Amino acid sequence: MKIVNTIAAFALASTLALAGCSSANQSASSDSTTTDKATNQSNNTQSSSKEQTNATNVKAGVSKMLTTAEELKQAINAGDEEKVKETGPKLEEIWKTFEDGVKPRYPELYEKLEKSLNPEVAGSQVSPLDKQTLGKLNDQLIQTLHELEKKAN
Repeated sequence: MKIVNTIAAFALASTLALAGCSSANQSASSDSTTTDKATNQSNNTQSSSKEQTNATNVKAGVSKMLTTAEELKQAINAGDEEKVKETGPKLEEIWKTFEDGVKPRYPELYEKLEKSLNPEVAGSQVSPLDKQTLGKLNDQLIQTLHELEKKAN
């Protein structure tokens, strides 16, 4: 009889212990799930915020670059070599501030911009100026910037 009572007591204690571990695991699992959800929401918010910042940077960069390209166009048409040499590299500087926001979102426009921008910046540093080629490159750049401006809005 003592053995039966001992076994019964042991079985009862084991059952209670296992039940306690099970609820602790569920609680830990629940806490983990809650933490994962909060982390995912935080990551989504940060991602969304980053995308908005990139979009804002692209819009501001395009606007600034269009203004500079228009200044360059006036200098090319006037034959003002000094102003062209000063303004041409500014386009590259402005482009560097937002090109990382353009490349993943608008890869075709990124390539188009690079095709006209790089030779234009290089050509703006050459003496004597090739007004016709620079003017053509600048017009292509301005047209591509307007396309990008429409897509970014």
